[in-house]
Amino acid sequence: MDKIKKVRYATKERLSKVNPDNVKVYDKYLKSSIIKNKEMESSTYSSYRSYFNQFLVYLMEDWDNINLYSEEFMTDAVDIMEGFIGFCQDTLFNHKKVINTKISAVSSFYLWSMKRGLVDKHPFDKKLDRMKGANEEKVLDSHFLTDDETVAIRRVLMTKNFDIQDEILFELALDSANRLGAIHALSLSKLDLENNMFTDIREKRGYRVEVVFSDKTKEIIEEWLDERKEDYDKLEVDSLFVTLHDGEHKQMSKGTIQYRMKKLASAVGIENFYFHCLRKSSLNNIYNETGDISLAQQLANHKDISTTFAHYVKPKSKKEVLAKIKELREKRD
Repeated sequence: MDKIKKVRYATKERLSKVNPDNVKVYDKYLKSSIIKNKEMESSTYSSYRSYFNQFLVYLMEDWDNINLYSEEFMTDAVDIMEGFIGFCQDTLFNHKKVINTKISAVSSFYLWSMKRGLVDKHPFDKKLDRMKGANEEKVLDSHFLTDDETVAIRRVLMTKNFDIQDEILFELALDSANRLGAIHALSLSKLDLENNMFTDIREKRGYRVEVVFSDKTKEIIEEWLDERKEDYDKLEVDSLFVTLHDGEHKQMSKGTIQYRMKKLASAVGIENFYFHCLRKSSLNNIYNETGDISLAQQLANHKDISTTFAHYVKPKSKKEVLAKIKELREKRD
């Protein structure tokens, strides 16, 4: 699989040339959306702004800064959007799923504009095909940790190259199978040590979830809390995971968490490892240990069990399938 290429296209210089009327009306839409769902300001709407900025730059360069509400845009909307898809593919090197999200970002703007009476119709609704096969296209390699790799990582965690926060990150991710967003949002004020969980944690699209952990992880968390009291006497950060930045302790960023887990995996010879691999490994282990996909689905907070099975269970090789069939036959006989 080709590595993901990142292109920073919507630069300050390019954005300075964008039609100011387009910027003004999009800012109005964004402000309206954030008022209705403040919790998504730093996640979904932040991504949408970034995507829409790319769209505005595209309009500036390829469509002479066409006004978003102009008659010309309404007439040529399908051609404009198909051109944007090509721009995302050829210039930004986006994968299909990302491109579909960018189309949704533009579409959401026009749905809001219709509700506000700023346009009479959605200019490309039901006229533009989304990218086919987006769910089948693998954007990131899926590495499922083996038992031996897990043991090796736990051994490496005891060395001086890693600290107690690395250990908690790893164990919490495997225990809870939560997404990076939820782990990043963990705070001391939401910690229920007695019941081995963090409660009311914001995750994907504003959903509130619990983040559970084992007794072993509970002991490590308690050790970390004691360490914070002793070594960080004036630390007032509510976040569970903290980092020192510019001489000040702050909430650890998602990027830092990703980096720490990639570094940990690399230490045992695993490359192209992402935090999401821990979630996949956890859910795959639950299914393999219990044979009950519904348990994995519940822990994953998936609405559809097919999502869990299709994307979070490691496909078995032909050799493994034959061995399982042989085992079942022997039990039957």
